[in-house]
Amino acid sequence: LDAPRMVFNPANAGSVAAAAARPGVAYVIGRTLYLAMTNRSNAATIIETRGPGFAMPPESFFVPYRDPPHSLSREPEAEELADVVDLFYEKLEIVGMGENDPGVVFAGMGEPLLRMDQIRETIEQVHESRHGVPFRVSTNGLFPPSAAVALADAGISKATVALATADPTQYAELMRPESGDHATVCGFIASLAEAGVEVEAAVVERPGVDVAAARKLAEALGAGFRTRTWHP
Repeated sequence: LDAPRMVFNPANAGSVAAAAARPGVAYVIGRTLYLAMTNRSNAATIIETRGPGFAMPPESFFVPYRDPPHSLSREPEAEELADVVDLFYEKLEIVGMGENDPGVVFAGMGEPLLRMDQIRETIEQVHESRHGVPFRVSTNGLFPPSAAVALADAGISKATVALATADPTQYAELMRPESGDHATVCGFIASLAEAGVEVEAAVVERPGVDVAAARKLAEALGAGFRTRTWHP
C-alpha cells in the first residue's frame, strides 16, 4: 500500500504538515489532516476492507509504519502528533467562524483506539493553545460503550465507524474480529450517538453487501451513513 511516489502540494496545509512530519505519522486526504496512530488492529483494517485493488493516492503522503526493528516502526506519541497538528493550523487559512476548518482525524493503517491514551493526550495538548480544533476518529468500533463515552469526554466531536454490513454472520466474515462482534459495533455506535458525538456508520459497497439494509440499521442506531468504494 505504499504510494509509488509522493506529490507535494505547497498550497495544501495538510500536504505541508504531512511532508514535514516523520514518515508514517501523518497523511492528507483532500484538505483534511490524518494522524496514523498504529499498524496494529483487532480486526481486518479499514484499508484491507476496501479491496485488493485499493491504494492511497500519491498526494496523500501515506506511508505505513514498518515492523520492528525498522527505523519507521515507532508509533507516535502525543507531543509529536500535537506538533504536526500545530504546523497544520499554522498553514491553514480559516475563514469566518471556521466553516472551512477540515479538522483532524485519528486513523491510519491500524485501529487508532488501541492507543486511546495517546488520542486523549494529543487532544489535550492541542486544545491548550487551539481550543476550537475539531477532532474525528475513524474506527472499527469493536470496543465497549465505555470507550465511546471516553472518546466524547476526550473531545472527539465526530466519528466514522466501520459498520460493514447489517448481517452479523457476514460481518464476521468481512471484519474477522479478534474479539467482539457485530453487536459490539452496533452498541458502540449507539453509545457514541448518546454521548453527543456526531457519528456516521460506514459500509464498503462490495458485492453481496446489502447497503440499503445497512443504512436502515445505521439510522436506527442514531447514526448518519456513508459508503466507501470497493476496489477489486
